[in-house]
Amino acid sequence: MFSISTYASCDHSYPKTTHWKADTDCCNWDGVTCNNLTGSVIGLDLSCGQLQGVINPHTTLFCLSHLRHLNLAFNNFTGSRISHRFGSLKSLTHLNLSQSYFQGEVASEISHLSNLISLDLSANDLLRYEPSNFEAMLRNLTHLRELSLSFVSISSELRVNFSSSLTYLDLSYTGIRGNLPSNVFHVPNMRVLLLGGNENLTVSLSKLNCSISNSLRQLDLSSTNFSAALPDLIGCIGSLNYLNLAYCQIFGIIPESVGNLSWLTELYLDNNYLRGKIPHKFSKISSLFLGHNLLSGNIPISLLNLMHPENLDLSSNQLSGSIPPSIFTIPTLSYLDLSSNLFTGVRQDLYVDSNKLQNNAFNSEAPWNTTNNVSISYPDFTHLGLSSCQIKEFPEFLRNSESLDFLDLSNNMIHGEIPSWFMSKTLDQLFYLNLSHNFLTGTIDQLPVTPYLEFLDVSSNSLLGQMPPSICNASYLRILDLSNNNLSGPIPQCLGNSSQYLDTLDLGNNRLFGTIPATFSKGNYLRFLVLNDNQLQGPLPRSLAHCEGLELLDLGNNKIDDKLPSWLETLSNLEVLILRSNRFHGAIGNCQTKIPFPLLRIIDASHNELTGVLPKEILNNFTAMKSSKYYQKEVEYMTGDKIFAAKGPYYVHSVSLVIKGVEYSLERVLITRTVIDFSSNRFEGQIPEIIGSLHSLQTLTLSHNNFSGPIPKALGNLSMLESLDLSWNRLEGTIPRELLNLDFLEFLNLSENHLVGPIPRGRHFDTFGDDSYRGNLDLCGFALAKDCGDTEAPPPPATPGETEQQYDDSEFFDGFTWKTVLLGYGCGLVLGLVMGGLIFSTGKPRWFVLIVEESFKPRRRPRKWIHIRT
Repeated sequence: MFSISTYASCDHSYPKTTHWKADTDCCNWDGVTCNNLTGSVIGLDLSCGQLQGVINPHTTLFCLSHLRHLNLAFNNFTGSRISHRFGSLKSLTHLNLSQSYFQGEVASEISHLSNLISLDLSANDLLRYEPSNFEAMLRNLTHLRELSLSFVSISSELRVNFSSSLTYLDLSYTGIRGNLPSNVFHVPNMRVLLLGGNENLTVSLSKLNCSISNSLRQLDLSSTNFSAALPDLIGCIGSLNYLNLAYCQIFGIIPESVGNLSWLTELYLDNNYLRGKIPHKFSKISSLFLGHNLLSGNIPISLLNLMHPENLDLSSNQLSGSIPPSIFTIPTLSYLDLSSNLFTGVRQDLYVDSNKLQNNAFNSEAPWNTTNNVSISYPDFTHLGLSSCQIKEFPEFLRNSESLDFLDLSNNMIHGEIPSWFMSKTLDQLFYLNLSHNFLTGTIDQLPVTPYLEFLDVSSNSLLGQMPPSICNASYLRILDLSNNNLSGPIPQCLGNSSQYLDTLDLGNNRLFGTIPATFSKGNYLRFLVLNDNQLQGPLPRSLAHCEGLELLDLGNNKIDDKLPSWLETLSNLEVLILRSNRFHGAIGNCQTKIPFPLLRIIDASHNELTGVLPKEILNNFTAMKSSKYYQKEVEYMTGDKIFAAKGPYYVHSVSLVIKGVEYSLERVLITRTVIDFSSNRFEGQIPEIIGSLHSLQTLTLSHNNFSGPIPKALGNLSMLESLDLSWNRLEGTIPRELLNLDFLEFLNLSENHLVGPIPRGRHFDTFGDDSYRGNLDLCGFALAKDCGDTEAPPPPATPGETEQQYDDSEFFDGFTWKTVLLGYGCGLVLGLVMGGLIFSTGKPRWFVLIVEESFKPRRRPRKWIHIRT
């Protein structure tokens, strides 16, 4: 029924079934176990068997009625369901279907397998348990000892008592919720309890007592709803060797009783709100993670006396004093992180980025300087970080490192070339290399590109040369950043399809020339493509349309010569599009897709040769700019692949934009920032009213075009607008009073148009200077030397829904009632027509004619503007 696929394998897998022969005894087949007396098949282990296919309910697998052990883990059964036929295997005692891509609802018949001792359905992300079936399973399988359902969707409360026979329970990342029953800590034979990753599960340890089971070895409550202090009775679980309470919002101090856990080897309390000092009493801990808390004081010397310390993370606290030098001579230590504290100095330091170090902390007497006869034995680090340490030389001690998989030397002052010994070093395990923001020189062609490299960042240096073709050999590469160097030559064509995992490609601000690779393959995972500030030419390659997940495309400041491709609309995930300062030409065509650019929130096509009108259809589909709901989120930035969250810092993307008339380099791009910039093109026609529906728009720049007609009143609806630049166009009419409604407007430029009339008064409009209006000869009012003649206070600004008839008419008619006006108008009209005709036909009386003629002569006094709302 199944095909063989290495893609469906796990480590050290092999196709067991290919060795089966139909004319031989099946009891001798690989993975098959039979009863010695009856010959019945009682065991089938095809785990890691490279099987691929669908297990349907009619397979002969379910005819093995004597089967006791069934292990199909680590295969690819995509499309398969755990059907009711599994319930027919009544003799089963062990069932393992983990990580084999089962999906759908777990059949209720599983709870009828009353002989089950071990059940493992973990790591099937599309598998789900109905709450009633889950509770029935816990209630009916009374002989169950091991239950592993991690990453299976359950979304149920734990409302039943656990079987006393349970020894292993893993419900991590299942979505279980409610209050964790306290009896779970008192199951007499429980050895492993893993409940981490359930954010809606409320955990309370306040009712702990020292009668808790002494069999418990591993306890994981990480990322649950804890939100309390750690009780002193935590020390009663004396049998623990693994305790994980990370990301639990725990506050208070670390109880000294933790030191009573004499068998504890791994302790994770990172990412909480713990205060006070680090306890002195630790004996056998090999992994201690206390990072991202509020701990203070010195590093206890007792930490250096641990039996076999391997991993130590004290980062992002408020630790002070000097770092004990002996911490760097612990032979077993492979992971050390002391970053982001308040240390005042250290002469022998390996991972103290973002600390307040003394100026001489990394002088010529640094331990890696071989000229000082310093004899120190360094461990073979696997994870080594030295970012932001003011290091001036490439660490020489790395010569001895053979197991390095993570190296971060970013944000230092390292000068000169990357040492040749490092370039030629065999680093087959290296997956993370960050040398960015230094003063490195020399060529880039000898960079160590290892087979398993996932992260390579050498940006912001002074490296020269062409990109090495060997970069295409990194088939697992996720993030590649070579930006802000002096690289030249073409971009290797193979880069477009070198890695199916590539998430970020940033080659911006170099001297690269030639064309953009036309080899982007279908099904790629590219999300960020940054090629700005180079000398790239030619049209945009059509293969970019294959990058369906693209979120940011920055091609600014190149020499790309092309019409604006309609296929860009198909990139439905695109959020940021920068095309500025190229040679894009022609009109923007009509929509080719049903919903173009639904997520676009930043578009900069300025300084090109685009013509025609702005298409209303495309603007109307800028859905992400219409809603202001994003402003209710916490501050969040566009970041690269979050796979490095536990391995290193997030990769943060930057772009250059003109905001409020000034070009900014945004080192971090807010996911809430919204910008439209079509300036310095040759657009014509009227500014579309539909722009007024983009309620979350922050920056609108349409300057240096040929737009005509009035300024749309609908712009007054842009409630989040901070910058508006319509300068150097041919706009006419008055400035709409609706713009007074733009409460967040900080920059306004309407200069060099044909606007007339008074400048609106009120609110923040009075803060704009004459630079905002210069070149409009018929504008007058506040901020300009030209007075409109209105000495009265300005009328209050219009508010949405206000009718113009609310104006107090008595201000103009000076006390006259409407009856008086109408009476005078009716009588005077008849009399005036008769008398006027006689007087002007005869020229008598002359004194009256002279008075009338004089009234029509031009006056030298300034014209007075009278505001009447009708």
